[in-house]
Amino acid sequence: MKTNRTAVATALALAIAGVVALAVFREVSIEAVYPVERARLAFMRKVWTRMKGFFQGAAASAENGRLKRDIAALAMVMSENERLEAENARLRDALGYARRLKGTWIAAPVLSEGGAAAGVRQTIRVGKGSLAGVSEGQVVTVPEGLVGRVASVTPHTAEIRPITDPALKVSCLVEGASRRATGILAGGTDDMLVLTHLTADVALPPRARVLTSGLGGVFPAGIAVGTFLSAVQNADGSAPGVRTGEVQPAVDFTALEDVFIRDEK
Repeated sequence: MKTNRTAVATALALAIAGVVALAVFREVSIEAVYPVERARLAFMRKVWTRMKGFFQGAAASAENGRLKRDIAALAMVMSENERLEAENARLRDALGYARRLKGTWIAAPVLSEGGAAAGVRQTIRVGKGSLAGVSEGQVVTVPEGLVGRVASVTPHTAEIRPITDPALKVSCLVEGASRRATGILAGGTDDMLVLTHLTADVALPPRARVLTSGLGGVFPAGIAVGTFLSAVQNADGSAPGVRTGEVQPAVDFTALEDVFIRDEK
């Protein structure tokens, strides 16, 4: 009986010792892997943070690129709308101008422009010709003023000699002078025209309008030519009392898109 009790006690002691040993081993094992787990956690957090930042940066960069493309597309749409509005306004002005003109006028698109020297425009080619009723010698204008005269014609096109060409002479009148002041327009550049044979004893107001006089019957009277800027005496003395004037063109020859050709028929 005593032997059985001793055996039971021994077994119980061994079991308790085993439980205690297991608990101690578990605690020691946990403590042993803690530094490894802490290092792994720190590493993972650092790597994840960087990876998260990378992916967030990539997403933000992609979003930024998309927004830039959207803004560029919107700017193009707005620019196109502005261009169309300007084009519509120009066409409305041209239509109103055509309705105000007396007689028959032919609207023609400008195809090309050319010149042998900088600032000198020798020809303007338009997309209307003899089939549309255009013929040599016809007067060409735009709402702003006089452009020139038809020099040659094909069935579908015409070439215009502009008033910047010295070969084209236009009788002009300076508006608002103390008495009738006339001169002969004798070419120039896109920025400045030359008005010759201005009588010296006529007082010319500053920035007066220069119009076609109608003398000679080539150009109708009253078409705007430009703005009178200044006058100088002939330097060579060949024509005493005669002045030469500078005229700022009424027409912007660098921006012509459509012109109106007067049909004399």
